[in-house]
Amino acid sequence: MEPFAPPDTALKSRAPFATDEATWLAPATAIAAVVLGHALQVNNGNFAPDAILWLTVTLTLVVGAVAVRRSRRFLSLDTTVLPWLCSAGLLVQAAQLYTAPPGYDLRQSDTLLTMFRWGPIALAALGLWLVWGPRRRVPWLVIALFLALHAAMGTTVLRDSTKNVIDVDVFHRQSIAALRAGENPYTLTFPDIYSHPEFYGRGMSVANRLQFGFPYPPTTLLMSMPGTLLFREHRYAALVAVELTALLMLLMQPRGFGLFAALIYLTSPRIFYLLQMSWTEPFVVLGLAAVAWAANRHQRLVPWLFGLFLGMKQYMVLAVPAAWLLWSVSGSADASRDWRGAARWLATAAIIPAVVTLPFVLWNLDSFMHSVVMLQFYQPFRSDSLSLLAWWTSLGHLPPSSAIPFGVAAIASALAVWRCPRTAAGFSAAIAITFLGFFAFNKQAFCNYYFLVIGALCVTLAAYTPREPSRH
Repeated sequence: MEPFAPPDTALKSRAPFATDEATWLAPATAIAAVVLGHALQVNNGNFAPDAILWLTVTLTLVVGAVAVRRSRRFLSLDTTVLPWLCSAGLLVQAAQLYTAPPGYDLRQSDTLLTMFRWGPIALAALGLWLVWGPRRRVPWLVIALFLALHAAMGTTVLRDSTKNVIDVDVFHRQSIAALRAGENPYTLTFPDIYSHPEFYGRGMSVANRLQFGFPYPPTTLLMSMPGTLLFREHRYAALVAVELTALLMLLMQPRGFGLFAALIYLTSPRIFYLLQMSWTEPFVVLGLAAVAWAANRHQRLVPWLFGLFLGMKQYMVLAVPAAWLLWSVSGSADASRDWRGAARWLATAAIIPAVVTLPFVLWNLDSFMHSVVMLQFYQPFRSDSLSLLAWWTSLGHLPPSSAIPFGVAAIASALAVWRCPRTAAGFSAAIAITFLGFFAFNKQAFCNYYFLVIGALCVTLAAYTPREPSRH
């Protein structure tokens, strides 16, 4: 892509160590996204000793990226190193897509076999052309071809996937059907397709029936509905969200590192498995990308999009401290001291989640609280989680306190707000380290949890503002 030269005024208005390029964010997040993707590849995001090792490496990289400032002599390193890191990551992830099934228990159709025999090779070739090809103009035709091929691969996986292979798929299908019929999705009960009551906690599965309604906030349910309405398959909405996220990465810093971020994100080896399993994280990553894009391009939209982002998952409350970095993007020299302005900003951010959520709360308060809030406390410790606590119990120890992940998240969040630059990239990096710490020390943590972190790492790279002109 065309060389990127940030305006001098943008650099002069910030302290020397408050800018993106004064950190190790770009190279560290690029590497960490690939390493964490490999950790998920080991056992589909479930517990495995090798996966725990790669998770630990990811933690080290992300903490180092946030905590360690680099000296001025390394400030121009990114534009030299990032193309090589992206190329290496692209080839590694394309090889993982080629050598492992893209999903679980798929029908082995001729289309699927052909698509995943040649698709990863084509993605790698197109990606390398985008990284190293002519830079005189943005090669949007090649980008469109890359996105179209990726979407075709995702479509093939969804078409060859059986329904109801996971409880989340059941939750979505029956909740969307109920909402279309005018019924409250939070008053439903669902079949226990696993026949393992211990998966949900004591009293949550009775007579092979789950005693709770839709277990997520309504935002992601409403975002899934267009897939059913337009394509008769709610998971297509998540596929569209993935492609839109990549586009936002490309547009975030048109002459920055958005291309590298999009390539790493789209070729993450468990991305099609994530879509097949109906998990909602593609919508959450899209929300994060939208916030970072607005912080770089249309700052008036930031509080509204941040509010939408907050309303997507119960644990998004942990993202609130990182909002301080977004508020500081406003550019006012006294913004960090304007508490009233910050309060107004947060109040604006609260409008969208309140408007979306309040009707469902008022519809049936008890059912909503039971399904969305209290259910999280009933969830048992899972020894098959990709979690350092699961590794601890595998050594013969008892499960530790469930307060540990909240303590780790608080420490990670404080570190991020203290050390991250007050930029869109700094905000996304704060999200990455907060939730990586929260999940890595949690009682439950699986592929979808960490896909949010991979997305946040890629958004950090895309939002990053390099100092020196970039060839890409």
